[in-house]
Amino acid sequence: MTKTDVSAADGGRTWPDHMMAWQIDTYASFEESAVLNEKADLPVSLGPKEVLVRVRASSVNPIDVLMAEGYGQVLMGRVRQVKKKSFFRPIEFPLTLGRDFAGEVVAKGAEVDSEHLAVGDTVLGVVAPFQHGCHAQFVTVPVTQVAKKPDCMSYEEAACLLYTGLTTWCALTSAGGLNASNAADKNVLVIGGSGGVGNCAIQILKSWGSKVTTTCSTNAINLVKELGPDNIIDYTTVDTQKQLEQYGKYDLILDAAGIPYEDIGAAYAPLLKPWSWATFVTLRSPVLRNTDSYGMVFGMLKNAYDLVAPNVCSGAVFKGSTIRWGFFMPVERGIKELTLLAAEKKITVPIDSVYGFADMKKAFDRVKAGHLRGKVAVKFDEK
Repeated sequence: MTKTDVSAADGGRTWPDHMMAWQIDTYASFEESAVLNEKADLPVSLGPKEVLVRVRASSVNPIDVLMAEGYGQVLMGRVRQVKKKSFFRPIEFPLTLGRDFAGEVVAKGAEVDSEHLAVGDTVLGVVAPFQHGCHAQFVTVPVTQVAKKPDCMSYEEAACLLYTGLTTWCALTSAGGLNASNAADKNVLVIGGSGGVGNCAIQILKSWGSKVTTTCSTNAINLVKELGPDNIIDYTTVDTQKQLEQYGKYDLILDAAGIPYEDIGAAYAPLLKPWSWATFVTLRSPVLRNTDSYGMVFGMLKNAYDLVAPNVCSGAVFKGSTIRWGFFMPVERGIKELTLLAAEKKITVPIDSVYGFADMKKAFDRVKAGHLRGKVAVKFDEK
């Protein structure tokens, strides 16, 4: 197989012209649309602040399952269009999914400082949803979206940290207003502590010194207990509302379980501390679905309504509290903090299952089935 020199910054290393990648050519279920392309184009065009990483492991997130079926295509297409400074929407297919990964740096742009990151370094990283993903042999990302992999983490664990971790970190900081310097002794409720976001939130909050109450089902109690929350409520066996009230009013409620909007006002808004700018943060944002359904202009108008209505109808704004949406953002500061917490073993990544690269469809099926007890990882098999 012929080789091609990708970057002068790589010290003369060469690699194949093509790579293996799982790609879709249309929006449908991953089972129907995905094909393992053994001659996908290698991302050879490196910007001055980009790195090329050989992927050793990646993960499958619920958003990958949804994006395969077309979720977010309108807004993501518009973002790609703006990034390319084009009047026309870029061609989306073939599309490679996959949001977080771990691997080895094989090339770097001219402005990437060797003291910061060198060829041969093992890294973990994350890919924004509007970028082509990492379910492939190689991936190109901005250097701000990778960090050196902690030695204590396997490739599979490292590949499962950042997308869920950043979704959680951004929900707590940007939407929830908490951080390492102000979260000590704050009373926080995490709804759905056994899921990826839930267990990550518990660990981050405990590292910040918060008092954490969480909910989960009976069969998840042992898993959640290992994460160190102060209180665990089994929502299947007790009067959940009465138990939640027992632990006082909350500075922040993080919904990691997808509570229906109509339940927020009656069940959860009254649990927020009044007149303290306490916040209910949900990750069940309608932004992408609204733009998919109504287009950019009317979708954004619908988003404005969907944000204001729960705040007013629940009475939250009349008691000095708010209901907000949490989003994933590839924030460099968040990547650094999460990686440091992992290196200090203050965050661990529970793994539900690991699949070989050739079994990507099985990994998608596992995520789609739900009721996970950790993350689903995919290990790249060099055979």
